Amino acid sequence: MRIPHLSNARVIRFSTFPAGVAIFVAPFWASAGLRGAMLLLAGAAILFAHLRSGQLKQLLPPEKMLGVAVVIWLVAVSIWSLLGPSPMESLSVVKRDILTTVLAFLVFYSLTRTRVDLMRWIAILTAGLVILTGTVILDSNDPRAFGPAREYVDVGWLSTWLVTVAPLFAVLMFPPRPQRGSATILLTIGLSCLLSSAWLSGNRMVWICFAAIVVVSAAIVSRGRKSERDRMRSYFVVAGLLVVIGLLMAASMQFRADAEAPGGAGSVAMLVQDSRAHIWRVAWEMIRERPLLGYGYSNPDLPVVFAAHFDPGWRHLYWHAHNVVLNYLLQMGITGAVVLLFLFAALARTFVARARLGALARLGGYCGIALVIAVMLRNSTDDFFSRHAIQFFGAFAGMLLGIAIRRPPLAEGAARKRR
Repeated sequence: MRIPHLSNARVIRFSTFPAGVAIFVAPFWASAGLRGAMLLLAGAAILFAHLRSGQLKQLLPPEKMLGVAVVIWLVAVSIWSLLGPSPMESLSVVKRDILTTVLAFLVFYSLTRTRVDLMRWIAILTAGLVILTGTVILDSNDPRAFGPAREYVDVGWLSTWLVTVAPLFAVLMFPPRPQRGSATILLTIGLSCLLSSAWLSGNRMVWICFAAIVVVSAAIVSRGRKSERDRMRSYFVVAGLLVVIGLLMAASMQFRADAEAPGGAGSVAMLVQDSRAHIWRVAWEMIRERPLLGYGYSNPDLPVVFAAHFDPGWRHLYWHAHNVVLNYLLQMGITGAVVLLFLFAALARTFVARARLGALARLGGYCGIALVIAVMLRNSTDDFFSRHAIQFFGAFAGMLLGIAIRRPPLAEGAARKRR
């Protein structure tokens, strides 16, 4: 049945509203229900438009390896959810962390075809980032703000969100002439907020991830430089940026050390006393006990068992392996690590293939590579590959792959019937 005056173009335009709401509210507490509802609404509208046009194939990227990796990931975690003591609770995590992430990827892949589309998402994200940064600044004089429970989002989630969104701002560094004005404004505001929030977070990994993004951005620039002088100039700029990032990292760590332990030994002592080596030893000991099947995906008893290896005063912090691959090993054994690494490898391979092409595809490919590297680095010393952070990752990967793959516009259902 055809609905009069409702073109597919209008349906797609409508779907951008709930999609925009979803990414705007995602970093904030108590947004899960609204975020999920908006993604479902956008997904339903997109599916409706593709069904009317008879172009369902456009819903999925053409890369088969990526599709296989996602299916294997979904099937594996679903099976391992049944091995724990609370299968239904574990399956609800599959819905939240994996199904919703896949939906976010497909929604933003479908809605991002041009630079204009991507600029729209970056503008929305910048607005949310301004609000988030304002909240961080208001909390910056409270040492308790660096504990596990800020009002809006704790340090770990904040730094993960900053790392995940940063590669999108790299796109603004290479705008076409008609968009240079708006791109410059968004880039200035975005970088100011990113650097301010990162500094106030006191998290050191966020700076390492930023450095990786700068290196990848330099690769984009160097591809367009023909003369040796221009390339050398680019290398000096990158070196300077890396030095600035290093200095900001040191200052940020000292700020956090002063906030958590005024008059204490300082940031260097905190770095030396880092407990991750001990946490990882405990994780490997538990992995050796169940190397093949693990303890079950999202097993609610696993954090209690893991935390029992530490003193009672630290158990509220040391309840997981602080590394996403180790956590998958704990939950699913060797299969879990292989499935996760295959997923990252497939996504990276997809972006590398696009980076070898020209124009917008290359830009999306390089920024996608930066996204994968940054998220893997951020989750190498902790594990925030869940909840809104993983949904963000899926959405941003969909955006960047969307601009890297050229697709024809959706046909109108009425036009198809006349033909």
